[in-house]
Amino acid sequence: MKRQLIITLLLAATLVGCVSKRQEQQSVGAQMLEMLNEQGLSLLVYKNDTLSTHTNRGIRDLLTLVATQPERLKGAIVADKVIGKSAAALMAAGGIVEVHTNVICTPARELLEGEQIKVFATKEVPQILNRDRSGICPMDTRLEGIESIEECVQILQNIPPVL
Repeated sequence: MKRQLIITLLLAATLVGCVSKRQEQQSVGAQMLEMLNEQGLSLLVYKNDTLSTHTNRGIRDLLTLVATQPERLKGAIVADKVIGKSAAALMAAGGIVEVHTNVICTPARELLEGEQIKVFATKEVPQILNRDRSGICPMDTRLEGIESIEECVQILQNIPPVL
């Protein structure tokens, strides 16, 4: 816990003023995505000069934030490695204002932009694949045909956790 707090403070200091010349020209979100990739993190959330780092795979951290700290997402800038429809629904439900990602699927981009959330993606794909690349992400599959963000979140929150 102490190590994560130190990393969080160091990353936040970098974002709020101690930046290199190269970083001065980048947006906060672009800096966050760069840090996410360099540090091997899965999710960064920046709000009110505070940066939180997350390392769990999939949507686990977003589910936890929406359920236990929804105020942390409201008005936040987020960086996430891969965004499918399930992650997008949780981000929209949380009230983020901007997201930066390496990969986003078209349904996720459409959902976020429909909520007036700024999307910056390195690559867009038709669908996010599962980990062994044999089919569509199982979380996104559960949301096929669902348009309501609230219904998407309810479905995702009712999925039993994988141990």
